[in-house]
Amino acid sequence: MRYDELMETAEKKMKEQGIFERWSLYGAETGYTRITNNEFFKTIGLKLRTIDSTSADTHAVLFGQKLSTPIIAGAMSNPGIKEMPAPLQCWAKGMKEAGSMMGVGITSADAFAEVMKIGVPTYRISKPFKDRQKVVGEMKEAEKLGAVAVGTDIDFGLGNKVGYKPFYTNEMAPFSCEELTELRKETKLPFIVKGILHEDDAEKALKIGADAIVLSNHRAMVLDYCVHPLEVLPRIREVAGKKITILVDGGFMLGSNVLKALALGADGVLVGQAILCGAVANEAQGVTDMITEMTGQLQRAMMLTGCPDLNSIEEFILHKRNYVL
Repeated sequence: MRYDELMETAEKKMKEQGIFERWSLYGAETGYTRITNNEFFKTIGLKLRTIDSTSADTHAVLFGQKLSTPIIAGAMSNPGIKEMPAPLQCWAKGMKEAGSMMGVGITSADAFAEVMKIGVPTYRISKPFKDRQKVVGEMKEAEKLGAVAVGTDIDFGLGNKVGYKPFYTNEMAPFSCEELTELRKETKLPFIVKGILHEDDAEKALKIGADAIVLSNHRAMVLDYCVHPLEVLPRIREVAGKKITILVDGGFMLGSNVLKALALGADGVLVGQAILCGAVANEAQGVTDMITEMTGQLQRAMMLTGCPDLNSIEEFILHKRNYVL
C-alpha cells in the first residue's frame, strides 16, 4: 500500500474501532508537547541541490547490524488494542521484512521471547523500576535471547501521564549516575540511555559508559511543554562528538523529516506511531509498507538535496525558518 493509502485506511479503522482519539490526541497535561512533536518539523526547510545528483543509498549500520534504512522501531509496548492480537510479533515481522530493527519496551518475558524467535535485530529498553533487579533481569534475559542492545528509559522515573492522570508513578524511580554506572556493568551488549534532552545528561551518559543515547520526550507522555529532540540535537552532538550513537524520536511520520534529523546529527530515527498506523491498516505487511514508504521518501529527499549516502548528509542542506505557515 502507498503511504497515503496506509494513513487513510488506518484512520478509518481506528475510528471504526473507537480508538482514533486515544492514539491521536495523547499527551501529558495540556498535550502541548504532542503539538510540538507534530509541528516543529515545519520550522526546518530543505534546500534543493540537484546538479550532479545521483541515486541515494539509505543503508545504515546500528549496533553492528546492517540495515536497509536508518528508520527503526521505537521501544514498542503492547498498545492494548483488542483488535490487534500479538501486536509485538506483528510489528517485528513487518520490521524484519523492511530490513530494519525492532525495539521492545514493556512486555512479558514470554512475549519478548516470541519476538526474538522472529529473527529481526531487536533491542530491549527496560523501565526504571524501583526494583532495580527487575531491570537487571530484563537486560540479562534480552542478552541471553540474542538482543543486539539493551538500555533503560531515564525519562520514565516518575511514570507518565495521560492528560492529568498519572500512570506507573509508584513502580518507578529516577536513576542516579552511580546506579546507571552499575547497571551498565551488568551487560556486555551495547548500552542505551533513552530520554535525554539536555547536554548535562548526555555528558553523564558518556561518563557511565553508554554506547548510545536516544533523544526523546517519550511520545509527549512525560513532561508538558517539553522541547522537541531536534531543538537540542545539535548541541548534544557537539557535546558528545562522535563518541556515541545518537538516535532520536518525536513524531516522525515522513522520510523528509528523518532527513532533517540526520542532517542535525542523528545516526538513526525511531518511529512508533507510524508502525502502529501501518499495522492497523494491514497488519505486518502494513508495517513493512510503512517503513518502505518512509525510506523511499527519505531516499528521494536525499537525492533532491545532493546526498548520495547517509555519511554525506550535513546541516547545510537545512534552512531554519522563523515562521510557520
